Amino acid sequence: MMVSQALVVYTLTLAAICSAGSRKAASQITEASTTWKPLGCYTDNVSGRALPYSPVTPGGNSAMTNEGCQNACQSAGYVIAGTEYAGECWCGNAVGGGNGLAPDGDTRCNMTCKGSSAETCGGPDRLTVYQLSSSPPSAGIAKRGLAYNNNNPSKNSVYANMFKGYSKISWAYDWGYPSWGLDEVFEFVPMLWGKPSGAAPDWTAAVQRPGTEHILGFNEPDLTYPASSNMLPADAAAGYQAYMQPFRDRVRVGTPSVLWNNDAGPSSGGRYGSRAWTRYFLGNCSSCHLDFAAIHYYQDCEPAAAAGSSGAAWFRSNVTDAHDALGLPVWVTEFQCYGTEDQQAAFLREVLPWLDAQAYVARYAYFGAFPGFLVSHDGTGLSPLGMVYATT
Repeated sequence: MMVSQALVVYTLTLAAICSAGSRKAASQITEASTTWKPLGCYTDNVSGRALPYSPVTPGGNSAMTNEGCQNACQSAGYVIAGTEYAGECWCGNAVGGGNGLAPDGDTRCNMTCKGSSAETCGGPDRLTVYQLSSSPPSAGIAKRGLAYNNNNPSKNSVYANMFKGYSKISWAYDWGYPSWGLDEVFEFVPMLWGKPSGAAPDWTAAVQRPGTEHILGFNEPDLTYPASSNMLPADAAAGYQAYMQPFRDRVRVGTPSVLWNNDAGPSSGGRYGSRAWTRYFLGNCSSCHLDFAAIHYYQDCEPAAAAGSSGAAWFRSNVTDAHDALGLPVWVTEFQCYGTEDQQAAFLREVLPWLDAQAYVARYAYFGAFPGFLVSHDGTGLSPLGMVYATT
């Protein structure tokens, strides 16, 4: 049965975007025409509950605010945000036309937000809608990043810094902290690679360093090989509650980085694969606030014919599945196809435009900024594959 629903929509100007470290109160957001522009009360054509795109917002549906919905939609690359039914959030890139939204006056957007008695979050059949006044940066500029380390003769970020000047590369991480001299043109994203054994003052200092906007959690805790952080889901959840959640109001927090195409297992918890590991983690971390999902992908550039699809198609299906399963913006923090440099280049030329075009893909980083990969074998400059990654 088709259920009539409504949204109240807001628009946000980029000149006044709230950073994760200094978010304005919800009442300020709704009153400031220079930030979010209210479009009014809308009806949409969604059948049933919940809304088609429902990002996790601070406190979840039990603590919904217009600001929380707007921040979630903006971080996912959308320019339209709408709240409904006191605790639901919807994101999109247009009103009217294909997505069915239609202006419907304000009288039926009368439900108080669960997270703020001073705001309305639509109604049982209407959406309170807001629109971003300026478009976000053009596709690809803010998404593409680098995975690097300081394992080089200079013991610094020399290989990552070779990408300075390529406008499509905007951020980087090194599986830890500090940044080892990463050029300030890039946003450095610190990672807590594994669960500390006690207090972690250096981690706290890294998160609180000016300019830190996002943090990454445990590296492949779902896997059991020696270089993975290898944790049971409940143990990883306890680590998140202790070391990641204290900063939830300061920065955007990613999920543990799991190998999403490990669907057959085994994982650290048994033979149930990384998707199941992630479900168990989320079940044990139900009170956690998570802003985006971090996933990895490694597979052949040209899978065997039995796989039934190309390497690029297989990759796209896994990224799409992660978003569908987790309902969060996706960061593909490691991905690579196994093959010759020409095969990898062909793979990148096919998947990079697709990644840039998907609103729910927030960031990604191909493996990696190292000699023989995106850097030449002698370490003196970008490899041909690195040039494809930097310029496609």
